[in-house]
Amino acid sequence: SSGINAEYGGLIADWLGRKWLATGFLLMTGLVNCSAALLSSYDTFIIFRAIEGFCIGGLTVTFYPLLIEYIGAGARNLANVVAQCGYGMGMAFLCFAASYITSWRAVVIATSAHLFFVALLLISNIPESPRFLLKNKKADEAKQVVKIMASWNKVDLPDEFEIIQTDEPCEQERAWKLFTYSRYTCSATVAQMFIWFTAALYFFALSFNMNDVLGNPYLNLAVTGVMEVMINVCSYFFIDRIGRRWCMLVSFVLCGISVGICRFLPHENLHYTHFSVKTFWVIFGRAVGGFIYSLVYLYSAEIFATTVRSSGLGLCVFAAQISSLIAPFVIVINADNANVVYTILFLFCIVAFLAAWILPETANVPLPSTVAEMDAMKYQNYSIFTENSPLITGDVLQGNKDKEGYLAE
Repeated sequence: SSGINAEYGGLIADWLGRKWLATGFLLMTGLVNCSAALLSSYDTFIIFRAIEGFCIGGLTVTFYPLLIEYIGAGARNLANVVAQCGYGMGMAFLCFAASYITSWRAVVIATSAHLFFVALLLISNIPESPRFLLKNKKADEAKQVVKIMASWNKVDLPDEFEIIQTDEPCEQERAWKLFTYSRYTCSATVAQMFIWFTAALYFFALSFNMNDVLGNPYLNLAVTGVMEVMINVCSYFFIDRIGRRWCMLVSFVLCGISVGICRFLPHENLHYTHFSVKTFWVIFGRAVGGFIYSLVYLYSAEIFATTVRSSGLGLCVFAAQISSLIAPFVIVINADNANVVYTILFLFCIVAFLAAWILPETANVPLPSTVAEMDAMKYQNYSIFTENSPLITGDVLQGNKDKEGYLAE
């Protein structure tokens, strides 16, 4: 249900907007979760959990585009780091709550009640995305949003301030255009879907496989959450300089190395040293996998155009949810042969590395507004050490303007 609503919720968000849809999904998630904790029927509980997954899928593809579309190219990395650190801290808090609170009902309520407060903050403080408003011919509303943002940042705008659109308001584009516009947009979309699939499979498979390593599974999972926060904070200092693409490639190499080493370590409790080494590599690989899972949100949001950003993320989240359905079967496979699990993850890391190789660099580049501008990103410079990397050259933009009849940012 989460994957299905991720796709259809993305289509609706690209049509109606991000803010109110995200607010509705937040309130529904909190209400359904708290209600599920009071149920006594298992069948009814499963239905409520399906509704919760439906809401979370829609929340993913509405809230994150809303966040990214507020931020300029130079600050998107910081915004992503702050947002994704919350995931690691939430994982650590959940492990703490699950290990000390004996009632699962209390755990569910303790981890869901705050959603009502978050929804209230969203309603009262966060306006609609100005980029979405501009692309839907609502320049006056976008102007009001910019004034609000200026007041937050203590910037004085002149009285004659006006928003000038450098291109004509574009018609609404549908998600299937990502597959039909050009060979590149199709390849980039499929590559991102596979990367999300691999990131989710790796992340959840190692999370469910914590019983294969030495120590308290609650503590091990909490440690990986703390490590995710540390890796995300450290990434702030190099992800803009090195670039999203190379960070993704290096991360998949590290993930492949970690599961490759675990592949040759024994499963049986033969010697404490073997299990201590295996514990380190599983926790390390799980933390790096969490970093990839957070990076793909930023990377995909910067690749997909404004007109299809929520829809494109919906496709990726749908692929990730499919792999999250497969991940629990890791426990079944692990019971017979743990080495098979690590071999499968190693092979997926190799293919995901090749998929990430064809994607463009997006660091310090304006967000594409249309699918045509997204297609122009294939010309971007892959060098990570040039002064102006990875900006598109003016000649390339002019050539695409003549070819496609549009003006890129």
